[in-house]
Amino acid sequence: MPSSQHQALVLWGVRRMLSDGFCVTGVDGWVDRLGLPSGFPRPPMIQGVRPDASGWHASDDIEAFVEAKSERDVDNAHTRKQLRELSSLRSRSGKPCTLYLAIPRSAVYALDKVLIDLGLLRAANVRRVHVPAILLKQ
Repeated sequence: MPSSQHQALVLWGVRRMLSDGFCVTGVDGWVDRLGLPSGFPRPPMIQGVRPDASGWHASDDIEAFVEAKSERDVDNAHTRKQLRELSSLRSRSGKPCTLYLAIPRSAVYALDKVLIDLGLLRAANVRRVHVPAILLKQ
């Protein structure tokens, strides 16, 4: 079962995705305070990884994914695989899919290192959501 911090990070990632005009198409688990109906479908498994949330932007015909990482989960082999796979996807329109990375603000430097290693630090389709610790407390 995901931690409360992880679910709070998913919430902030999905909120950012919504504010950018995407509609939510899937959420892995239940995210409190999001206002989504219960029983929302899980995002699809894509190239061996399942994002925490997925969305679609109708006018731009672009898909998006949310991946939330706690501070201790930012730099490991599984996270690197997820970021590599999800950041390389293209929508049916041929446009790159948008990847939202929701992390605690305290993990910014660790994420920088991972993104540098993967060649994604300045990738236009990777959007970072740095969440202050005070917003992650129950």
